[in-house]
Amino acid sequence: MREISVGSTPTAGSSNTLYTVPTGYRALWVLYYVHNTGSNTKTFTMQWYDSSANATYDILNGDSFTAKETLQVSGSYIVLEEGDQVKCTPESGSTFTVVLTLELIGNQRA
Repeated sequence: MREISVGSTPTAGSSNTLYTVPTGYRALWVLYYVHNTGSNTKTFTMQWYDSSANATYDILNGDSFTAKETLQVSGSYIVLEEGDQVKCTPESGSTFTVVLTLELIGNQRA
């Protein structure tokens, strides 16, 4: 198992892929940190794309963040399979910082 952290300042007003689980791995998504670094209240959406089901699940859905507000979620995890993605869409005109921490595990296949 190997822990990694991924940081991003995603492009406002469009969907951003923050992380894609590489072939041959699973990942435990153990922490995320979202910070509105701007001076106005803005919304933020974060999603898990499940590649095996070709489905997208909202983690945050247009949640409102006041200026300089932060959110840190840890203590539980989401299991991601190879090809799964973590995506986000910050509101147009916003500035956010996002940090993800994941534990990568090589797939054990029979």
